[in-house]
Amino acid sequence: MTKKQLPTITLKQKEILLYLYKFRFLTTNQIQKLLKHKEPQRIQSWLKDLIDKKYVSRHYDRKSFEDNTKPAIYYLGSKARFILKDAKDLDFERLEYIYSENRRKEKFVNHCLFLVVVYLYLLSQKEENEELRFFTKAELLNYDYFPDPIPDAYISVKGKNKTRRYFLDLFDEYTPPFVHRQRVRTYLEYAEKDDWDENTNNTPLPSILFIFPTESAKKHINYYAKSLLEKTYGDKISLYLTIKTKIKIGEKNNIWQKVEQT
Repeated sequence: MTKKQLPTITLKQKEILLYLYKFRFLTTNQIQKLLKHKEPQRIQSWLKDLIDKKYVSRHYDRKSFEDNTKPAIYYLGSKARFILKDAKDLDFERLEYIYSENRRKEKFVNHCLFLVVVYLYLLSQKEENEELRFFTKAELLNYDYFPDPIPDAYISVKGKNKTRRYFLDLFDEYTPPFVHRQRVRTYLEYAEKDDWDENTNNTPLPSILFIFPTESAKKHINYYAKSLLEKTYGDKISLYLTIKTKIKIGEKNNIWQKVEQT
């Protein structure tokens, strides 16, 4: 299919497609916030047009009362890869995943949706003169010097005199504690290998942000990580913890607990 054969879309509609590439799944409300648009009706109109042109698909089942209370969830449709083919910094070959999006499990979809909440929260926390950049897994797959598995996000906050960098991991309700512990060990091993230093001209290693579903999970890792950091090369990494319920868009507060060594 050539570009001349593709149904045309507006720049705002293409922006929606790029956000769907970045986050995989989005609700109407999230799209409205990402676009900073005041009219939800216009967003819905753009989405309907994108669905009609098969650039976007959605989960929208209204068979029960419970379903009626849930927002529609949007994801890239089969033809989106053609219109995104020439987008800057986008790996066309990796867009093959589009053909399986409609079969993703609910826990994966919910994980993606909450990552959008995290991004919007961080945007609300940054200072006016700061620039925040938030890269998801879809945008990091070609960076072979990143931790393995790749974090949920790599974040940079550029201020006037300093840039702060972070790796972010979001843990869900179903994730067992041993996975949390293994992730701490993964970052320690990564810090010791110096892959980051060698590939970024000795830029300081990003701090690590962990988001847990419960306070008990956070406390467990705080004790575990503290003990592990004191026994190994803990001075190389800074680890910060929080829980999902503290992430509230627009609230200016410090929700992060640093793992402190004695």
